[in-house]
Amino acid sequence: MGTNGTITDRMVNGAPAAGRRRSRRKPVMWAARLETEAGDHDCVAFDISAGGAKLRLEARVALNRSVVLVLERFGPLQAETVWRRGTTLGLRFVDRPDAVRRMLGDALPL
Repeated sequence: MGTNGTITDRMVNGAPAAGRRRSRRKPVMWAARLETEAGDHDCVAFDISAGGAKLRLEARVALNRSVVLVLERFGPLQAETVWRRGTTLGLRFVDRPDAVRRMLGDALPL
């Protein structure tokens, strides 16, 4: 908590500090597509939680932008780009965590 009683936004090496995560992350290796205002990009989701995902993609995608992560098996998830390190991009899902859990269902217990 910050001195004014709010949660501070701390980043570690360009990624959210582990203490900020509200959902458990699960390792995956799913082909996906990231839809951005600049076009669509093939990517691989290799870490996912009810709060967001970590992707690997070659395209440079701007931070703090609205995007859609399309997972073939599950459909689209509205998200925001929040951090990038090389070819790794972090997303925060816009949908509520319980809605993401319902969408992913039994394929990934979150």
